[in-house]
Amino acid sequence: MRAVLFTLMLVAVSAMASTTPIYKWVDENGVTHYSDQPHPGAQKIQVQEAQTYKAAVGPRTPSAPPPRARSSAPAYSACVVSRPTSEEMFQNTQTIPASVHVEPNLRPGDRVSVLLDGAPVMSDVQMDSEFALNSVYRGAHSLAVKIEDSAGAVVCQSASVPFNVRQASVLAPNSPLAPPSTEAPATPVAPTTPILRPR
Repeated sequence: MRAVLFTLMLVAVSAMASTTPIYKWVDENGVTHYSDQPHPGAQKIQVQEAQTYKAAVGPRTPSAPPPRARSSAPAYSACVVSRPTSEEMFQNTQTIPASVHVEPNLRPGDRVSVLLDGAPVMSDVQMDSEFALNSVYRGAHSLAVKIEDSAGAVVCQSASVPFNVRQASVLAPNSPLAPPSTEAPATPVAPTTPILRPR
């Protein structure tokens, strides 16, 4: 109990030390007393200021710069299929001439892909130069161009341009779209009249 009382008194003494003088004395029972009021036979003591601790401030580490806001402006003002034109017809061929146009010029690290019917068929084509799509069979098709940045994000994609390929088929060999035949026409055979003999 004495220890607790002593500790509380020391705390109180420390709190008052900066403004009030402190007096200390020992009574007839050997108990030490502390007070801010003078007492006969008390000794005036000087209490040191309470010690405080301040965390040392080290050199500040530079904070990471805030991420740059992604520009809202598109990377490309245009990426289009310039050939074939919409609904262009190709007859009796499986090789289709194509060309794509991009504005401004392709940025370093970006990649161009040509999509035939939604599936990539070519990449890294030359801008505004004609190239050939091979093995394009009869039917309706579409062509588009897509540009991806170095992270694989699509930064520009054109609208799909529809076109058609017509070829002769086995079911319509005499179609006006069929290529001309190099075989000689067949010689017609005259019908024969059956000979009737009497019984």
